[in-house]
Formats: sequence, structure tokens, C-alpha cells
Amino acid sequence: AIAHASEQRIGNFNAQELANTAWAFAIVDTADRGAFVKVLSARAAEMGLAAFNGEQRRHLHQLFLSVELDANPPTELLAPIGLRDACRQAMADYKPSYSSKLRENVSAELTRM
Repeated sequence: AIAHASEQRIGNFNAQELANTAWAFAIVDTADRGAFVKVLSARAAEMGLAAFNGEQRRHLHQLFLSVELDANPPTELLAPIGLRDACRQAMADYKPSYSSKLRENVSAELTRM
């Protein structure tokens, strides 16, 4: 239901709204996520990389990574490689003001993926 409602409005989403929605779908396992990811990826590509700041790119990366970690994701669900790489790089480059050992370990693992 959430995916369907978001799909209807995604053409009007700004970068922040798109990134927040991507993050939400990255952490929620929902049966209708696939179709939404396809629409979200297309909208993000349409908006262009410059539309997203570092935090927003990190949110997108979380969604893209969750899709990539699914067993054999259909190619049409994957965002364009340039967008995925830029979002992955934003995650790798992120240096928080405070970092725990756990966060550093998780970041190192995500960077290797």
C-alpha cells in the first residue's frame, strides 16, 4: 500500500523526499518493494546526481545495497551504475563527528561490497 501510494506521487518528490523514502524502503522488507525500487531508481536518475547531497546519496545507497543483496535481483531493479557508484562513494567518504567501533566495522564491510 505504501509503495503504491508513493509510486503515484514520486514524480513530484524532491531530492529529500526521494532519499527519505528510499531509506524507509531499505529498512522495511515489503513484498511490493521491487516495483517501487524500479520507479524510485528511474526518478533518481531523472533528477541527476547533482540533485542529491551526501546524506541523501547515503540514503539512496542503503536502498540500492538492499536490492543488490537480494538473491539474483532483476537487472531492471538496479539503479544506473553511475548513480549506484556515486551513492556508494558517499557512504564510503562519510566521516561522522563521532564514530563507534561497530560503525567503523560496518562501514568497512559495506565499502568492500
